Amino acid sequence: MEKKVFPFLLFVMMIASVLGAQSLGTFETNADVILVQSCSDSTYSNISKVTLPNSTLSINTETAMTVDDGDTYSYVFSDTELLGSYLVYGHCDEDGTDTVWVYDFEVTYTGQKVSLSNSILVFALLGLAAIFLTISFFFNTDYWIFKSFFQFMAVLSGLIAVNSARIIASEANSLGAMGEAGILLMTVVLLLFFIWIFVYAFKEIIKVFKEKGNLRWDYN
Repeated sequence: MEKKVFPFLLFVMMIASVLGAQSLGTFETNADVILVQSCSDSTYSNISKVTLPNSTLSINTETAMTVDDGDTYSYVFSDTELLGSYLVYGHCDEDGTDTVWVYDFEVTYTGQKVSLSNSILVFALLGLAAIFLTISFFFNTDYWIFKSFFQFMAVLSGLIAVNSARIIASEANSLGAMGEAGILLMTVVLLLFFIWIFVYAFKEIIKVFKEKGNLRWDYN
């Protein structure tokens, strides 16, 4: 019976620790993060260590925090180059008793936390781009203005989708780099599309002037 109870208690303690964990928030990479901690009736608050996303330690010695106002302490942390979750450990003599505290914070490219709605938005924009592109195929060359308009809207929707996907991928260096490359590629495609529209429109204008010239010549 005792062998069964011990794993259960261990599981309950793990769940309680997860539910009780605190988070400082989400911040942008390479930006200063102000670590704060409140300890009532405390004479000090020290940071014991800060664990980086790659499991290495940025701070591994007792580091005193600065008293801001009453029971609030702060420390400016600048080692935020890596993307991911940071763990901050410390202790203070809250109400005369040495108390250990811990919390985490996230670092992303943009300082924004990704949600499910962001992912849905990307897929919606990609679907919209596919719809615009499909509609453009229904117009022949005689209606090239409408055809070009829907193709332009397809490329523009794709560009916005790629940019949104880059924000979503901001929690991973490799995915973030892929997002930057995707935006560059879509921008080049959009630029080439504008050039193609300009050349095609110029040719159509020349064609119209030639047809008018031929009609005037036939009339005379």
